[in-house]
This record gives sequence, structure tokens and C-alpha cells, in this order.
Amino acid sequence: MLSGSEISSSSTGSKVGIFGGAFDPVHVGHIIVCLYTLEILELDRLVVVPAYNPPHKKTSIPFEKRFEWLKKVFGGIEKIEVSDYERQRGGVSYSIFTIEHFSNLYKTKPFFIVGEDALSYFEKWYRYRDILEKANLVVYPRYCGKPYHEHARKVLGDLSKIIFLDMPIIQISSTEIRKRALAGKTLKGFVPEEIREEVEAFYGQSGTCTDGGIH
Repeated sequence: MLSGSEISSSSTGSKVGIFGGAFDPVHVGHIIVCLYTLEILELDRLVVVPAYNPPHKKTSIPFEKRFEWLKKVFGGIEKIEVSDYERQRGGVSYSIFTIEHFSNLYKTKPFFIVGEDALSYFEKWYRYRDILEKANLVVYPRYCGKPYHEHARKVLGDLSKIIFLDMPIIQISSTEIRKRALAGKTLKGFVPEEIREEVEAFYGQSGTCTDGGIH
């Protein structure tokens, strides 16, 4: 595990993080990941980027609603901003395009934050080698025992350049939240209060519950 004192930017630009995902819906786990990432990596800016058209999953609700909730949740947190870049770009929301965009925008090699489960299929990501080259890959823990590290070593090789965040394991997922809402259960403590009632009503009425992880 790396701490903030051991991490330095590999470029002359500012330290910028990118945290993408479906956010279907955004929940308290996302907030905790963002805050720890800001602190540990000592970022100047963390950009939260909701996927417009995710390549590996379907979303339950339109982009506009997910983006609106993110703006409400992160709007008052210093150094965090929410971007609709992937909607502006259109097409399939491949991470490499987002990384290249913000790298060019801020003249830096960004920190790209993913959950530990991504290590189980990272080789299936579009241009995954380019992601490893053009961004500092940052992984936050999701499981005890590091179950996907061996697989990652087999397909990615040396993992020494990957930054593994030393932070609490957040065992909460958007999938579980959608299931609770669909069953009419409260989401108090699962999603921020400023959007809780709307999230409960939206997923409770939609009757949909697609599979997905922390994003």
C-alpha cells in the first residue's frame, strides 16, 4: 500500500484525479472513495465523470438524472468537480478517451481511480495498455485477501506501478441500493440525504435492477 508521502506526480502539471463510473446511483461509498483519494494522493483536483454509454454495463436511469444527482452530492466539496465530458463526446464511453481529454486539458498525467474488482477483467478494457501508459492507475480496496491481484499479475505483469490505496474497504454497491429501493426499503445511510427520497422514489417506481458494482 502507498501513502501520500510516497506518491509523487510524474508530470510537471497539477495533480488531477479521474473517477469514472455509472453512478447508478451515486452513494456514500463513492464519497468516501473520493475523500480518501484526495487526501492520500494529495490531488489538486478530482474530476468525477459519469459514463454516458458504459461499454460493460447498462444503466437503469438516464445520464441527465445521474449527472444531476452527482452535482448535488459533490457540489459543495472542495477540489471535486463533476464533468459531463462523456456526454459531450458521445458514443461509447471508453476510459482511454476521457484520460486523454483531461491529460491534454490540464497538461498532466492523471491519476485514474478504479475499484479493486477492475483487476479481474482489466485486460478486456478498450486499449488497456494505453491506459496504463497514459495514466497513473489507482486502485481502491473492495475485498479482503486481494482476490484479483494474482490474475492481474498474470495479464498485466509487474504491478509495482499501480497505486493501491490504503483505506477502509467499502462494502456497498449501487446494485444493492437498487434492490433495496425496489423492495421499498429505506436508503437512509446508503445514499446522501439530499437525494435519498428522490432515489428511493425513482428506483422504487422504475421496477428495474441491473447488475453492477460500486460504480
